Amino acid sequence: MTCHCCNEGREAPQFHRFFADGCLHCAARRIQFIQRTLRLGPTETRERCRTALAQAVALGLPEPEIRRMAKLAAWQLAPNQTEGTPA
Repeated sequence: MTCHCCNEGREAPQFHRFFADGCLHCAARRIQFIQRTLRLGPTETRERCRTALAQAVALGLPEPEIRRMAKLAAWQLAPNQTEGTPA
């Protein structure tokens, strides 16, 4: 099943401000959003990213994978799966 936040943000992920708990792609996109979109100072950006990462890890998401995905140039979205396609 595809994440509803990823589906809703697919058209313009850089402007979609909703992130689902427990979604790896949303966790990475949340960090991307903090780094790329919010106009914060370096200290505030770093602290918000750390908080977002800690919250995602507390939900059981893998920290190394979130970090890797957040560094990618493309905005992170869960793959779009059509009905009838196995998950």
